[in-house]
Amino acid sequence: MLVFFQRITALIRSLFQRQTGCPSKLSGLPYQQDHALAAFEQGDWLAELELLQLANALQRSAISRGGYDGRAFDLMFAIADVLESDHGWSFEQSDAWLERMGLWEKEI
Repeated sequence: MLVFFQRITALIRSLFQRQTGCPSKLSGLPYQQDHALAAFEQGDWLAELELLQLANALQRSAISRGGYDGRAFDLMFAIADVLESDHGWSFEQSDAWLERMGLWEKEI
């Protein structure tokens, strides 16, 4: 998460630095704002993808070991919390995702 914010901060800082160096300061502003928004949204999607890839690796490890150990279990919950708080997932969506990832025992 820290890396994500560092990348976004560096991108925004570089956009402002380029903007001040332009001879016509207003000519490229709408394009730069659109570009900054698109880059931010792309960074958000990439951060979410990285979380999901981490969760997938934890799931594969749990399958090979016969279940989640305490640390992997806690990490899966932390990932679900971040997906809710930072990526707009609802509680129901993250709960269903945790079930699909195998954290809950299915009742017969």
